[in-house]
Amino acid sequence: MQKKYNTNNLLNKIPISLFYNNQEIKTSLPQEGFKGIFELQFSKTQNLPEQLFEEAVQNPIGNPLNPFYQKINNLNISIAISDTFRYTGLEQFIKVMMDKLFACGASPEKLKFLVSVGSHRPPTETELQSLLTPEIYNTFKQNIFIPKPDNLEQYEYLGKTKRGTPVYIFKEVINSDLIILTGTILYHYFAGFGGGRKLIVPGLSALPTIRHNHALSIYPEKCEIHPDVRLGKLEGNPVAEDLMEATLLTQKNYFIVNTVLSPDKKILKIFCGDLIKAHLTGAEFAKKVYSISVPEFADIVIASAGDAKNFLQSHKALVNAWQARKKPYGKIIFIAPCIEGLGGYQFQKWLEIGNPEQLVTHLRNNGEVNGQTVISTLEKSPHTYFLTEMDEKRVNLLGGTKISSIEEGFQLAREELKKVGISKPSWIFLPHASYSVPYISGEK
Repeated sequence: MQKKYNTNNLLNKIPISLFYNNQEIKTSLPQEGFKGIFELQFSKTQNLPEQLFEEAVQNPIGNPLNPFYQKINNLNISIAISDTFRYTGLEQFIKVMMDKLFACGASPEKLKFLVSVGSHRPPTETELQSLLTPEIYNTFKQNIFIPKPDNLEQYEYLGKTKRGTPVYIFKEVINSDLIILTGTILYHYFAGFGGGRKLIVPGLSALPTIRHNHALSIYPEKCEIHPDVRLGKLEGNPVAEDLMEATLLTQKNYFIVNTVLSPDKKILKIFCGDLIKAHLTGAEFAKKVYSISVPEFADIVIASAGDAKNFLQSHKALVNAWQARKKPYGKIIFIAPCIEGLGGYQFQKWLEIGNPEQLVTHLRNNGEVNGQTVISTLEKSPHTYFLTEMDEKRVNLLGGTKISSIEEGFQLAREELKKVGISKPSWIFLPHASYSVPYISGEK
Protein backbone atom coordinates (compact mmCIF):
# COMPACT_ATOMS: atom_id res chain seq x y z
CA MET A 1 0.00 0.00 0.00
CA GLN A 2 1.27 3.46 -0.90
CA LYS A 3 2.22 5.53 2.12
CA LYS A 4 0.72 9.01 1.89
CA TYR A 5 2.38 12.14 3.15
CA ASN A 6 0.40 15.27 3.93
CA THR A 7 1.98 18.48 2.68
CA ASN A 8 -1.29 20.37 2.28
CA ASN A 9 -0.41 22.61 5.20
CA LEU A 10 2.03 24.36 2.85
CA LEU A 11 -0.16 26.64 0.78
CA ASN A 12 2.32 27.59 -1.91
CA LYS A 13 3.19 24.71 -4.19
CA ILE A 14 5.35 24.27 -7.29
CA PRO A 15 3.74 22.06 -9.96
CA ILE A 16 6.01 19.61 -11.75
CA SER A 17 5.21 17.07 -14.44
CA LEU A 18 7.12 14.39 -16.32
CA PHE A 19 6.56 11.22 -18.30
CA TYR A 20 7.19 7.94 -16.56
CA ASN A 21 6.74 4.60 -18.29
CA ASN A 22 4.66 6.27 -21.04
CA GLN A 23 2.38 7.98 -18.53
CA GLU A 24 2.41 11.58 -17.38
CA ILE A 25 3.02 12.16 -13.69
CA LYS A 26 1.84 15.44 -12.20
CA THR A 27 2.50 16.56 -8.67
CA SER A 28 3.23 19.68 -6.66
CA LEU A 29 5.84 20.27 -4.00
CA PRO A 30 6.43 23.00 -1.40
CA GLN A 31 7.65 26.32 -2.71
CA GLU A 32 9.95 26.65 0.29
CA GLY A 33 13.52 25.96 -0.80
CA PHE A 34 12.63 25.77 -4.50
CA LYS A 35 15.53 26.95 -6.69
CA GLY A 36 14.20 26.13 -10.14
CA ILE A 37 13.36 23.68 -12.90
CA PHE A 38 16.44 23.44 -15.08
CA GLU A 39 16.12 22.34 -18.69
CA LEU A 40 18.51 22.52 -21.60
CA GLN A 41 18.53 25.82 -23.46
CA PHE A 42 19.48 25.54 -27.11
CA SER A 43 18.37 26.71 -30.52
CA LYS A 44 16.89 24.03 -32.74
CA THR A 45 18.02 24.16 -36.33
CA GLN A 46 15.51 24.52 -39.13
CA ASN A 47 17.73 22.51 -41.46
CA LEU A 48 16.96 18.92 -42.33
CA PRO A 49 19.49 16.23 -41.29
CA GLU A 50 20.58 15.85 -44.93
CA GLN A 51 21.30 19.58 -45.10
CA LEU A 52 23.29 19.48 -41.86
CA PHE A 53 25.36 16.62 -43.23
CA GLU A 54 25.98 18.40 -46.53
CA GLU A 55 27.07 21.55 -44.72
CA ALA A 56 29.45 19.60 -42.48
CA VAL A 57 31.19 17.60 -45.22
CA GLN A 58 31.60 20.70 -47.37
CA ASN A 59 33.54 22.31 -44.52
CA PRO A 60 35.42 19.53 -42.71
CA ILE A 61 37.43 20.39 -39.61
CA GLY A 62 41.14 19.77 -40.09
CA ASN A 63 42.60 18.39 -43.29
CA PRO A 64 41.85 14.67 -43.54
CA LEU A 65 41.10 12.74 -46.71
CA ASN A 66 37.48 13.73 -47.38
CA PRO A 67 35.66 10.71 -48.86
CA PHE A 68 32.63 12.84 -49.71
CA TYR A 69 34.48 15.35 -51.92
CA GLN A 70 37.69 13.60 -52.99
CA LYS A 71 38.18 10.64 -55.31
CA ILE A 72 38.24 7.38 -53.37
CA ASN A 73 38.30 4.88 -56.23
CA ASN A 74 39.70 1.46 -55.30
CA LEU A 75 39.93 2.24 -51.57
CA ASN A 76 38.80 -0.30 -48.99
CA ILE A 77 36.39 1.75 -46.90
CA SER A 78 34.83 0.84 -43.57
CA ILE A 79 32.03 2.71 -41.84
CA ALA A 80 32.03 2.21 -38.06
CA ILE A 81 28.60 2.56 -36.47
CA SER A 82 27.45 2.58 -32.85
CA ASP A 83 25.28 -0.24 -31.58
CA THR A 84 21.79 0.20 -30.17
CA PHE A 85 23.09 1.22 -26.73
CA ARG A 86 23.96 4.67 -28.09
CA TYR A 87 21.49 6.43 -30.39
CA THR A 88 23.29 8.61 -32.95
CA GLY A 89 20.68 9.71 -35.51
CA LEU A 90 22.66 8.13 -38.36
CA GLU A 91 19.56 6.72 -40.03
CA GLN A 92 18.30 10.29 -40.52
CA PHE A 93 20.96 11.08 -43.15
CA ILE A 94 22.64 7.78 -44.06
CA LYS A 95 21.10 7.60 -47.54
CA VAL A 96 22.59 10.91 -48.68
CA MET A 97 25.88 9.93 -47.01
CA MET A 98 26.04 6.73 -49.05
CA ASP A 99 25.06 8.53 -52.27
CA LYS A 100 27.95 10.96 -51.83
CA LEU A 101 30.41 8.13 -51.17
CA PHE A 102 29.42 6.39 -54.38
CA ALA A 103 29.56 9.66 -56.32
CA CYS A 104 33.21 9.97 -55.25
CA GLY A 105 34.05 6.50 -56.53
CA ALA A 106 33.43 4.19 -53.58
CA SER A 107 32.87 0.61 -54.68
CA PRO A 108 30.01 -1.30 -52.99
CA GLU A 109 32.19 -4.42 -53.08
CA LYS A 110 34.93 -2.65 -51.11
CA LEU A 111 32.67 -1.02 -48.54
CA LYS A 112 31.97 -2.55 -45.12
CA PHE A 113 30.00 -1.64 -42.02
CA LEU A 114 31.69 -2.38 -38.70
CA VAL A 115 29.46 -2.43 -35.61
CA SER A 116 31.29 -0.94 -32.62
CA VAL A 117 29.92 -3.23 -29.94
CA GLY A 118 32.80 -3.00 -27.45
CA SER A 119 31.82 -5.47 -24.73
CA HIS A 120 28.07 -5.19 -25.45
CA ARG A 121 25.91 -7.95 -26.86
CA PRO A 122 25.63 -8.08 -30.67
CA PRO A 123 22.65 -6.25 -32.18
CA THR A 124 19.74 -8.21 -33.60
CA GLU A 125 18.75 -8.11 -37.25
CA THR A 126 15.83 -5.83 -36.38
CA GLU A 127 18.15 -3.49 -34.51
CA LEU A 128 20.58 -3.38 -37.44
CA GLN A 129 17.72 -2.43 -39.75
CA SER A 130 16.85 0.38 -37.36
CA LEU A 131 20.46 1.59 -37.23
CA LEU A 132 21.03 1.53 -40.99
CA THR A 133 17.47 1.69 -42.42
CA PRO A 134 16.00 -1.51 -43.90
CA GLU A 135 17.07 -0.52 -47.43
CA ILE A 136 20.76 -0.12 -46.62
CA TYR A 137 20.78 -3.12 -44.31
CA ASN A 138 19.34 -5.37 -47.02
CA THR A 139 21.80 -4.02 -49.59
CA PHE A 140 24.91 -4.50 -47.44
CA LYS A 141 23.99 -7.26 -44.98
CA GLN A 142 26.74 -9.50 -46.35
CA ASN A 143 29.25 -6.72 -45.63
CA ILE A 144 28.25 -6.01 -42.03
CA PHE A 145 30.83 -7.20 -39.50
CA ILE A 146 30.15 -7.61 -35.79
CA PRO A 147 33.27 -8.47 -33.78
CA LYS A 148 33.35 -10.89 -30.87
CA PRO A 149 35.53 -9.15 -28.27
CA ASP A 150 36.46 -12.41 -26.53
CA ASN A 151 37.80 -14.00 -29.74
CA LEU A 152 41.35 -12.69 -30.16
CA GLU A 153 41.70 -14.40 -33.55
CA GLN A 154 39.53 -11.59 -34.97
CA TYR A 155 41.96 -8.93 -33.72
CA GLU A 156 45.47 -7.75 -34.49
CA TYR A 157 47.85 -6.91 -31.67
CA LEU A 158 49.52 -3.50 -32.16
CA GLY A 159 51.56 -3.18 -28.97
CA LYS A 160 50.96 -1.34 -25.71
CA THR A 161 50.14 2.25 -24.83
CA LYS A 162 52.39 4.15 -22.43
CA ARG A 163 49.91 3.26 -19.67
CA GLY A 164 50.30 -0.42 -20.46
CA THR A 165 47.05 -1.10 -22.32
CA PRO A 166 47.49 -4.03 -24.74
CA VAL A 167 45.97 -2.83 -28.01
CA TYR A 168 43.99 -5.44 -29.96
CA ILE A 169 42.08 -3.95 -32.90
CA PHE A 170 39.50 -5.69 -35.10
CA LYS A 171 41.26 -6.92 -38.25
CA GLU A 172 38.66 -5.36 -40.55
CA VAL A 173 39.87 -1.97 -39.29
CA ILE A 174 43.49 -2.88 -40.04
CA ASN A 175 42.52 -4.07 -43.53
CA SER A 176 40.81 -0.77 -44.39
CA ASP A 177 42.35 2.18 -46.22
CA LEU A 178 39.87 4.63 -44.72
CA ILE A 179 37.51 4.36 -41.76
CA ILE A 180 34.52 6.67 -41.41
CA LEU A 181 33.62 6.98 -37.73
CA THR A 182 29.96 7.81 -37.22
CA GLY A 183 28.65 8.38 -33.69
CA THR A 184 27.37 11.06 -31.37
CA ILE A 185 29.20 13.45 -29.05
CA LEU A 186 27.83 13.80 -25.55
CA TYR A 187 29.17 13.83 -22.02
CA HIS A 188 30.58 10.50 -20.83
CA TYR A 189 31.06 9.91 -17.13
CA PHE A 190 34.57 8.48 -17.35
CA ALA A 191 35.76 8.98 -20.96
CA GLY A 192 34.96 12.70 -20.86
CA PHE A 193 32.96 12.64 -24.09
CA GLY A 194 31.58 9.94 -26.34
CA GLY A 195 32.04 9.78 -30.09
CA GLY A 196 35.23 10.05 -32.14
CA ARG A 197 37.91 7.57 -31.10
CA LYS A 198 35.46 5.55 -28.96
CA LEU A 199 34.15 3.88 -32.11
CA ILE A 200 37.57 2.17 -32.37
CA VAL A 201 38.51 1.84 -28.69
CA PRO A 202 36.55 0.36 -27.02
CA GLY A 203 34.10 -0.14 -29.91
CA LEU A 204 36.25 -2.31 -32.18
CA SER A 205 38.82 -3.56 -29.70
CA ALA A 206 39.13 -6.83 -27.80
CA LEU A 207 38.35 -7.47 -24.14
CA PRO A 208 41.97 -7.21 -22.89
CA THR A 209 42.13 -3.70 -24.36
CA ILE A 210 38.76 -2.67 -22.96
CA ARG A 211 39.45 -4.06 -19.51
CA HIS A 212 42.86 -2.46 -19.07
CA ASN A 213 41.63 0.90 -20.34
CA HIS A 214 38.62 0.89 -18.00
CA ALA A 215 40.85 -0.07 -15.06
CA LEU A 216 42.65 3.26 -15.55
CA SER A 217 39.56 4.87 -14.04
CA ILE A 218 40.75 3.77 -10.58
CA TYR A 219 43.06 6.11 -8.68
CA PRO A 220 46.37 4.21 -8.30
CA GLU A 221 46.98 5.16 -4.67
CA LYS A 222 43.43 5.06 -3.37
CA CYS A 223 40.31 2.91 -3.33
CA GLU A 224 38.29 5.34 -5.43
CA ILE A 225 37.67 6.72 -8.92
CA HIS A 226 40.57 8.77 -10.31
CA PRO A 227 39.74 12.48 -9.81
CA ASP A 228 40.47 13.31 -13.47
CA VAL A 229 38.17 10.57 -14.76
CA ARG A 230 34.96 12.52 -15.10
CA LEU A 231 32.35 14.19 -17.25
CA GLY A 232 33.65 16.57 -19.89
CA LYS A 233 37.36 16.12 -19.16
CA LEU A 234 39.62 14.93 -21.98
CA GLU A 235 43.03 16.48 -21.31
CA GLY A 236 44.63 14.86 -18.27
CA ASN A 237 41.96 12.14 -18.10
CA PRO A 238 43.94 8.85 -18.15
CA VAL A 239 41.05 6.88 -19.67
CA ALA A 240 40.40 9.44 -22.43
CA GLU A 241 44.06 9.91 -23.29
CA ASP A 242 44.63 6.16 -23.40
CA LEU A 243 41.65 5.72 -25.76
CA MET A 244 43.15 8.20 -28.20
CA GLU A 245 46.67 6.78 -27.96
CA ALA A 246 45.39 3.25 -28.61
CA THR A 247 43.36 4.42 -31.61
CA LEU A 248 46.33 6.26 -33.12
CA LEU A 249 48.44 3.09 -32.94
CA THR A 250 46.40 1.84 -35.90
CA GLN A 251 48.01 4.53 -38.13
CA LYS A 252 44.88 4.63 -40.27
CA ASN A 253 43.04 7.37 -42.14
CA TYR A 254 39.96 8.39 -40.18
CA PHE A 255 37.12 10.74 -41.04
CA ILE A 256 34.55 11.35 -38.33
CA VAL A 257 30.87 12.07 -38.89
CA ASN A 258 29.54 12.80 -35.40
CA THR A 259 26.19 14.24 -34.40
CA VAL A 260 25.12 16.30 -31.41
CA LEU A 261 21.50 15.54 -30.50
CA SER A 262 18.68 17.18 -28.58
CA PRO A 263 16.91 15.16 -25.84
CA ASP A 264 14.12 14.38 -28.32
CA LYS A 265 16.73 12.86 -30.69
CA LYS A 266 16.75 15.66 -33.24
CA ILE A 267 20.12 16.41 -34.83
CA LEU A 268 21.34 19.86 -33.79
CA LYS A 269 24.64 19.78 -35.65
CA ILE A 270 27.03 17.37 -37.38
CA PHE A 271 30.81 17.55 -37.03
CA CYS A 272 32.99 16.09 -39.77
CA GLY A 273 36.69 15.84 -40.37
CA ASP A 274 39.88 15.07 -38.47
CA LEU A 275 39.74 12.44 -35.73
CA ILE A 276 41.09 14.79 -33.06
CA LYS A 277 40.24 18.32 -34.21
CA ALA A 278 36.66 17.66 -35.33
CA HIS A 279 35.89 15.73 -32.15
CA LEU A 280 37.29 18.48 -29.91
CA THR A 281 35.25 21.09 -31.79
CA GLY A 282 32.14 18.95 -31.42
CA ALA A 283 32.84 18.47 -27.71
CA GLU A 284 32.96 22.23 -27.18
CA PHE A 285 29.60 22.56 -28.91
CA ALA A 286 28.19 19.68 -26.85
CA LYS A 287 29.30 21.42 -23.65
CA LYS A 288 27.19 24.43 -24.57
CA VAL A 289 24.20 22.26 -25.44
CA TYR A 290 24.21 19.86 -22.50
CA SER A 291 25.44 22.10 -19.68
CA ILE A 292 22.89 23.79 -17.46
CA SER A 293 23.69 26.68 -15.18
CA VAL A 294 22.28 26.48 -11.65
CA PRO A 295 22.58 29.22 -9.00
CA GLU A 296 23.67 26.69 -6.38
CA PHE A 297 23.73 22.96 -5.82
CA ALA A 298 20.69 21.64 -3.96
CA ASP A 299 19.92 19.61 -0.86
CA ILE A 300 17.32 17.65 -2.83
CA VAL A 301 17.67 16.92 -6.55
CA ILE A 302 14.65 15.49 -8.36
CA ALA A 303 15.91 13.92 -11.58
CA SER A 304 14.17 12.07 -14.41
CA ALA A 305 16.04 9.50 -16.51
CA GLY A 306 13.30 9.62 -19.15
CA ASP A 307 12.39 6.29 -20.74
CA ALA A 308 15.54 4.41 -19.64
CA LYS A 309 14.77 0.71 -20.02
CA ASN A 310 17.30 -0.51 -17.47
CA PHE A 311 19.49 0.90 -14.75
CA LEU A 312 22.65 0.84 -16.86
CA GLN A 313 20.94 3.14 -19.37
CA SER A 314 19.75 5.43 -16.57
CA HIS A 315 23.11 5.65 -14.82
CA LYS A 316 24.27 8.75 -16.72
CA ALA A 317 21.20 10.60 -15.39
CA LEU A 318 22.16 9.59 -11.85
CA VAL A 319 25.70 10.89 -12.45
CA ASN A 320 24.32 14.25 -13.58
CA ALA A 321 21.94 14.45 -10.63
CA TRP A 322 24.86 13.68 -8.32
CA GLN A 323 26.75 16.63 -9.75
CA ALA A 324 23.83 18.92 -8.81
CA ARG A 325 23.63 17.56 -5.25
CA LYS A 326 24.97 19.63 -2.36
CA LYS A 327 27.70 17.68 -0.58
CA PRO A 328 27.88 15.85 1.75
CA TYR A 329 24.26 15.34 2.80
CA GLY A 330 22.23 16.05 -0.33
CA LYS A 331 19.57 13.59 -1.49
CA ILE A 332 18.39 12.50 -4.95
CA ILE A 333 14.87 11.50 -5.96
CA PHE A 334 15.56 9.44 -9.06
CA ILE A 335 12.75 8.69 -11.51
CA ALA A 336 13.77 5.83 -13.81
CA PRO A 337 11.31 3.16 -15.08
CA CYS A 338 13.96 0.46 -15.77
CA ILE A 339 11.32 -2.01 -16.95
CA GLU A 340 14.10 -4.42 -18.01
CA GLY A 341 15.71 -4.35 -14.57
CA LEU A 342 19.37 -3.74 -13.84
CA GLY A 343 20.72 -4.24 -17.34
CA GLY A 344 22.33 -7.65 -17.48
CA TYR A 345 23.97 -10.48 -15.59
CA GLN A 346 27.49 -9.00 -15.69
CA PHE A 347 26.37 -5.81 -13.98
CA GLN A 348 24.53 -7.76 -11.28
CA LYS A 349 27.60 -9.98 -10.78
CA TRP A 350 29.73 -6.92 -10.04
CA LEU A 351 27.04 -5.47 -7.76
CA GLU A 352 26.96 -8.63 -5.70
CA ILE A 353 30.64 -8.21 -4.81
CA GLY A 354 29.40 -5.28 -2.74
CA ASN A 355 32.52 -4.30 -0.81
CA PRO A 356 34.14 -1.26 -2.51
CA GLU A 357 37.70 -2.37 -1.71
CA GLN A 358 37.07 -5.80 -3.21
CA LEU A 359 35.45 -4.14 -6.22
CA VAL A 360 38.49 -1.96 -6.82
CA THR A 361 40.79 -4.97 -6.55
CA HIS A 362 38.67 -6.89 -9.06
CA LEU A 363 38.46 -3.89 -11.37
CA ARG A 364 42.23 -3.37 -11.39
CA ASN A 365 42.66 -7.01 -12.41
CA ASN A 366 39.62 -7.35 -14.69
CA GLY A 367 38.68 -3.83 -15.76
CA GLU A 368 35.14 -3.76 -17.15
CA VAL A 369 32.77 -0.88 -17.67
CA ASN A 370 30.20 -2.69 -15.52
CA GLY A 371 32.63 -2.78 -12.61
CA GLN A 372 33.39 0.91 -12.94
CA THR A 373 29.67 1.68 -13.12
CA VAL A 374 29.05 -0.33 -9.96
CA ILE A 375 31.65 1.67 -8.02
CA SER A 376 30.02 4.87 -9.26
CA THR A 377 26.56 3.56 -8.36
CA LEU A 378 27.47 2.40 -4.85
CA GLU A 379 28.83 5.87 -4.14
CA LYS A 380 25.57 7.56 -5.17
CA SER A 381 22.69 5.17 -4.43
CA PRO A 382 22.80 5.36 -0.61
CA HIS A 383 21.75 8.99 -1.02
CA THR A 384 19.06 8.16 -3.59
CA TYR A 385 15.33 7.36 -3.54
CA PHE A 386 14.24 5.34 -6.58
CA LEU A 387 10.84 5.71 -8.23
CA THR A 388 11.14 2.72 -10.53
CA GLU A 389 9.58 -0.49 -11.84
CA MET A 390 12.52 -2.46 -10.43
CA ASP A 391 11.59 -4.53 -7.41
CA GLU A 392 12.81 -3.64 -3.95
CA LYS A 393 15.42 -6.41 -3.98
CA ARG A 394 17.19 -4.91 -7.00
CA VAL A 395 16.98 -1.37 -5.63
CA ASN A 396 18.49 -2.59 -2.36
CA LEU A 397 21.26 -4.32 -4.32
CA LEU A 398 22.04 -0.93 -5.87
CA GLY A 399 22.20 0.49 -2.36
CA GLY A 400 19.16 2.74 -2.75
CA THR A 401 15.68 3.11 -1.29
CA LYS A 402 12.56 2.30 -3.31
CA ILE A 403 9.65 4.76 -3.14
CA SER A 404 6.16 4.74 -4.61
CA SER A 405 5.80 8.45 -5.35
CA ILE A 406 7.79 11.65 -5.72
CA GLU A 407 6.00 13.05 -2.67
CA GLU A 408 7.12 10.10 -0.56
CA GLY A 409 10.73 10.56 -1.63
CA PHE A 410 10.55 14.29 -0.94
CA GLN A 411 9.24 13.74 2.57
CA LEU A 412 11.82 11.04 3.35
CA ALA A 413 14.60 13.29 2.09
CA ARG A 414 13.40 16.18 4.26
CA GLU A 415 13.28 13.92 7.31
CA GLU A 416 16.83 12.66 6.75
CA LEU A 417 18.19 16.15 6.13
CA LYS A 418 16.52 17.43 9.29
CA LYS A 419 18.55 14.88 11.28
CA VAL A 420 21.76 16.63 10.19
CA GLY A 421 20.47 20.12 10.93
CA ILE A 422 19.05 21.05 7.50
CA SER A 423 15.49 22.07 8.34
CA LYS A 424 14.78 24.11 5.21
CA PRO A 425 16.35 22.16 2.33
CA SER A 426 16.75 23.63 -1.12
CA TRP A 427 15.51 21.62 -4.09
CA ILE A 428 15.65 21.59 -7.89
CA PHE A 429 14.09 19.53 -10.68
CA LEU A 430 16.02 18.15 -13.68
CA PRO A 431 13.37 16.86 -16.15
CA HIS A 432 16.01 15.67 -18.67
CA ALA A 433 18.78 14.50 -16.36
CA SER A 434 20.25 12.06 -18.89
CA TYR A 435 21.41 15.01 -20.98
CA SER A 436 21.67 17.86 -18.46
CA VAL A 437 25.04 18.40 -16.78
CA PRO A 438 24.73 20.99 -13.98
CA TYR A 439 27.33 23.62 -13.18
CA ILE A 440 27.28 26.51 -10.74
CA SER A 441 26.75 29.73 -12.69
CA GLY A 442 30.12 31.09 -13.80
CA GLU A 443 32.16 28.04 -12.68
CA LYS A 444 31.97 25.75 -15.73
